Amino acid sequence: MVATTKRNSAMGESDKMKKQIWMEYRKLWNKIACVAVIAMCVVVLVHLFIYLSLQYRSIDSRGEIVEGLASYRALREAAKELEGVMDGEYIQNLITSYNSSFDKAYMAEHKGFLGTAGMTKYMVPNYFINYAYFGSYMSNGNNKVGLDYDFLETEDKFYTTYKETVKEHLADGNIYSNMYTDEQLLVLNKKVDDLKTPFSTGYYQGLANLRAWYIMDYRLVFFVLAFGLAGLYSKDNSGGVTELTLSSKYGRKKNLNARWIAGNLFIASVYLIYLGTQLVVNGLIGTLAGWNMSAQMMWFTCLYNMTFGTGLLIMFAGGMLGTLVVGNIVMLVSMKTKNMKLAAAFSIIAVYVITQTENMFGTIGKFIFISPINFEKDYLIEMYMFIGNTAVPWFIVIFAVAVLYVSLLYIIIRLSYKKYHIN
Repeated sequence: MVATTKRNSAMGESDKMKKQIWMEYRKLWNKIACVAVIAMCVVVLVHLFIYLSLQYRSIDSRGEIVEGLASYRALREAAKELEGVMDGEYIQNLITSYNSSFDKAYMAEHKGFLGTAGMTKYMVPNYFINYAYFGSYMSNGNNKVGLDYDFLETEDKFYTTYKETVKEHLADGNIYSNMYTDEQLLVLNKKVDDLKTPFSTGYYQGLANLRAWYIMDYRLVFFVLAFGLAGLYSKDNSGGVTELTLSSKYGRKKNLNARWIAGNLFIASVYLIYLGTQLVVNGLIGTLAGWNMSAQMMWFTCLYNMTFGTGLLIMFAGGMLGTLVVGNIVMLVSMKTKNMKLAAAFSIIAVYVITQTENMFGTIGKFIFISPINFEKDYLIEMYMFIGNTAVPWFIVIFAVAVLYVSLLYIIIRLSYKKYHIN
């Protein structure tokens, strides 16, 4: 009887907590937050439609130039014949197809085609093959799609050349970054040797655009959080802290936890809205085909046996972690200032400073990689952190760093809330 009573009481407390979290979450969706989220989505939409429709053009399956948004669907149809596994037979058929194609003749006459947002179905497999030759000097352009290489004679010779190129690329990059010791580079070289070949290839332009614009506009989420969470712990906002809140029947701790959980749910919601907008728009324009292609088609130096889609999911997860860190920083600022306008102002400054760390590798060294603005970057797919000579995937490092950040911020918020006073 006593046990049943305690269990019912616990269930009752749990229901009350869930209700309180839901109420706090609803309060966060005020006019300011809604306007900020709508503005974010509008910027993403305008950014995508204007840039993708005005600049891109492709060669379709009939050898005609298609411009604007229709160019992606045309490219998707033309590239279907090139989908497959890049084994020896595929490579020989690719050479024959490319050498007799309209695409090759057109690019020979129009040297700037690929350099000015022009697309051809041969981009993905040809760029990958050319990376094996150019290595760290690889870039987009008409001069780097040719297939006149001796190492294409056999499948083994090609993938051997590719793997040696990756090793050289890692070593060359390490001269400037000094990320790895010689022993650690040997560990990475072993991972290169262990890559399972042949790789699969095809069309991925819609996903490539998704990756590029997801990274480019990611900071918008941070600024939305600066406005949306500024009033969470303020005393001058209808959804903030009041004397009644502080003298609540359930106490400061439960009120703090309810607000903190609601705040993190708000953070996740804003991020998913941003990600969803990117997925839908890029999917409608360029399609999301290519999800199961080998990751190496996009990230030449990726040392994981994974698909392009898996790599994107890792980046999306990293992006979520970055927004949780920034959102918790904003909640702390709200707690410390107790004023919505001040919290918004200081949060915007903090977000701006965080975004400025994005390209400061030469200034602050390796610390650049643990800045939240870089949690969604390609580093997650291409880099490792070493503990001794044990290679730890960078996405695991980012997960651990994010958990540490959020935990420390929560502890500071909790200690500050214990001393919170209205006057």
